[in-house]
Amino acid sequence: MDRPGNWITSRFIKICLLIMITGGLFVGSAKHTYAAQNELSGKHVLFISSYSESFVTVPDQIKGLREVFTANQILMEIEYMDTKRFSNQENISYFYESLNYKLNTGVKYDLLLVADDAALQFAIDYQEDLFPEIPIVFFAINDKERAALADANPLMAGSIEETSLEENIEIAMELQPEATKVAAIVDGTLTGQGDRKQFEKACASFPQLEPVILNVSMTSFDDFALMLEQIDRSTILLFLSMNQDNSGQYLELRDQFAFMQKHAKVPPFRASVGGVGEGLFGGKMISYEEMASVAANTAIEVMNGKEINTIPMITETPYYYMFDYNLIQKYGIDESKIPEEAILINKKVHPLEKYRLYIFGALGIMTVLSLFVLVLMFENKKLKRMQRDLSTSHDELTSTYEELTASEEELKEQYEAVELNSQKVNELYKKYELAIKGTNSAVWELNLETEQVEISESFLDIVGREIVLRGNVYEILKTLVDEEYREKIIQDIRNYLYHGQEEIYIEAPTLDREGHTRWILIRGKSFEESEDKVNMIFGIFLDITISKKREEYIDYLAYHDYLTGLPNRVRFMTKLQEQLDSGAKGAVLLFDIDDFKSVNDTLGHVYGDELLKQIADRLRSLSDHHLLAARLGGDEFLILISEEEGTSLVENYMERLRICFEACFDIDGMENYIHYSMGITRFPEDSKDINQLIMNADTAMYEVKHNGKNNCVYYHADMKKQVQTKKEIEYILRQAVMEDGFKLVYQPQVDVKTGEISGYEALLRMKHHKISPAIFIPIAEETGQILEIGRWVAKTVIRQIAEWKEMGFSEKPVGINYSSKQLRDRDYISFLCQHLQENGISSNYIEIEITEGILLENNLQTMEFLNQLKSHGFRIALDDFGTGYSSLNYLTYIPVDTVKLDKSINDKFLNLEDSTVINSLIQLVHSLQLSIVAEGIEEWDKFKRLQISGCDTIQGYLFCKPLEKEEVELIYNKKYEIPNSTE
Repeated sequence: MDRPGNWITSRFIKICLLIMITGGLFVGSAKHTYAAQNELSGKHVLFISSYSESFVTVPDQIKGLREVFTANQILMEIEYMDTKRFSNQENISYFYESLNYKLNTGVKYDLLLVADDAALQFAIDYQEDLFPEIPIVFFAINDKERAALADANPLMAGSIEETSLEENIEIAMELQPEATKVAAIVDGTLTGQGDRKQFEKACASFPQLEPVILNVSMTSFDDFALMLEQIDRSTILLFLSMNQDNSGQYLELRDQFAFMQKHAKVPPFRASVGGVGEGLFGGKMISYEEMASVAANTAIEVMNGKEINTIPMITETPYYYMFDYNLIQKYGIDESKIPEEAILINKKVHPLEKYRLYIFGALGIMTVLSLFVLVLMFENKKLKRMQRDLSTSHDELTSTYEELTASEEELKEQYEAVELNSQKVNELYKKYELAIKGTNSAVWELNLETEQVEISESFLDIVGREIVLRGNVYEILKTLVDEEYREKIIQDIRNYLYHGQEEIYIEAPTLDREGHTRWILIRGKSFEESEDKVNMIFGIFLDITISKKREEYIDYLAYHDYLTGLPNRVRFMTKLQEQLDSGAKGAVLLFDIDDFKSVNDTLGHVYGDELLKQIADRLRSLSDHHLLAARLGGDEFLILISEEEGTSLVENYMERLRICFEACFDIDGMENYIHYSMGITRFPEDSKDINQLIMNADTAMYEVKHNGKNNCVYYHADMKKQVQTKKEIEYILRQAVMEDGFKLVYQPQVDVKTGEISGYEALLRMKHHKISPAIFIPIAEETGQILEIGRWVAKTVIRQIAEWKEMGFSEKPVGINYSSKQLRDRDYISFLCQHLQENGISSNYIEIEITEGILLENNLQTMEFLNQLKSHGFRIALDDFGTGYSSLNYLTYIPVDTVKLDKSINDKFLNLEDSTVINSLIQLVHSLQLSIVAEGIEEWDKFKRLQISGCDTIQGYLFCKPLEKEEVELIYNKKYEIPNSTE
């Protein structure tokens, strides 16, 4: 039997040996882990975000990327495009110039990551210039077509972001069962366009819900608020994107959420991160952190040698449910229908539930302590027994000594391992020195008790001159920076020590031996010692001179136009605001170049750009302390005139501007005389608001455009009334689109030979407002609402033909007026075909009426559209024939079936004694195998002349005015009595 003393000693020694062995295994494991990570150590990755670091999805994306890259010792740098606020081409150019400078002067990157659509489009556009051989991993892409284009690129791979709209609509129908419509809030950005496509695709799965698009970029935020407040529980509201309105006003996400909280009367569902608990109700959301982690792991695969073109595009998106409990209660939503795994924001937790883990933990600790006391009592009794047997343990102790002797070799091996680790520490120190030199930085340490500072020798390379590296901190600062910055540095140290600042972080200028300014970044922190007392601060100096020059260049780009070098809109608005704040008097002049588009179209964009530069040079020659000229964009320029007390300089500068533009512009030996249209507004007479002044000048300029161009007009109050009337009609049109405020009337078309009604033309009217189509249709075209209205007209006509067919009437063609602005509706023909198929109507009963104006918009696009119409069997009519300049030429190549003579032509030539003109027109049309319709016929003598000339069809009050659909049914098969042409 072993003696107790020997047993205790033996167990102690064995435990110690076990700890040593475990430590050795840990060291070995750590070596293996370090070796695995070291393969990617030092790799550089550039991440381009479409947005800013404050945008709601970006922090989660960065967190997901950093977790993966930090674990693999990969360095990541970030660039932000900030396209939510700055999405125009000018800012894209600024970003390109800045990034190009960085890539040419900075480190070389092993891989590029891009997030969201704008960054991916930038990478596609500038891959050849900026990233010709760098693999690119993309993620969070809304537009599938853009993602597919990138995936086909041999140097790109990634994943798409598919918002779970169908699942969100399904959960919304569960929580809002009374809904009959589903509305999506979108904007006109790239992300908003992608959101709209996904919404329209999702709506196809819910035919019981009427889809509604609420495009904030088509209206102002004020009008959009009114629209939101009128949406009731019959509509499911989806918040997708609402960054900019039609005036370019931008709202940060926090402001968007507050906007929704203030104006929404139904729970706004959200399919993306952010806003829940701040105004949005919630829904099934995307996990951007997990999505970024997947992208980072894909990047690691590529950097480990996997061919990027073999990696398939990831189409699955990670999700989770989240809702605002306050809104659940506010709208009386049944909690039992909320998914069990959903996260509920703002739900108060009962104290017992909230501290349940702490209570159980405390009980557990008490139980463990009780058991520990019992064990101690038991061990105490056992120890006393062992002490009684201690005298018998000598033999076991001797045996243990022998075991210790045997372990000497093992201890020696451990010592050798320690020596090896010491060598690695020395290697790491050398790498540290290399990093310091490679980053052009230096190390410093400050003893707070002695006020002595010590700086590494590498600092001499930074400042480029001899200075003292060890001594009193105040004396050394005197040799480095001026008094102003000495105080700033000392104050920054005090803020860190006494006022809760996280670290010492300050930039300061110094001079090199040649007197040139060099900028250094000073960073530092301390280690807390006994009793939380700080004695030492350690930090680095970093040479940021290149970064400062880059900032100055970027600052220049931010306030100047990249093409002309003139101040840009931002600089102009800043200067104007200063004038308004000071109470000064002056004027704002806004002008653009008349017919500049034709210059670009005929002479090319290179010529146009050179012309803009010469215009800028002439404006620059006029600039002084009273006049500031800036480029607004395109061919638009702004001029700010500041007047002194008692003077009126506007007329003087306008005359100088007129003289300046009288001389021709000579570019490559080609002379060009330029005219401009200008709007002028005064401050503070017209307004003290900066945005209103720009709107005033813009309104006055377009008054010039509408009255013949090449002139200058001062803004006056009546112009504002005209704009207000237009905005009121815009609002009425929006209400009509949303609330079924339109109707159609139908004017019969009568066969000249038989008197039978051969077809109808559908004419648009408003139900509740007596506004002429000649007024509201141009406004609908200008605001883009004509797209939705055009679809409504087509759908209504097709349904009406089907309804008359069901009533037993024979099918007759119905003409639909088509605006040139509807060419932007790329899916219009498929929309027509879908509704024709659903209603069982043939396409040859729909006649699309176009005007000559459509051929002036985009000739190639128009011809493609017309040919597609013909290929699907639709009839085409050329309306208002004779009102343009090239009508006869159009007839030789456009695929029309019918020509409609305009009322003005009929009134002019049918009143003459000689009908030769009308006869010739009709013979020409017939020679081209086309039919002809005469519009606006109200008198029998005109009818007879047309009958003699061979006209096919008559449309006008002579037979019938436009009728309601119920009135049409009373005369549908009527045959009018036609007098003989000889009578």
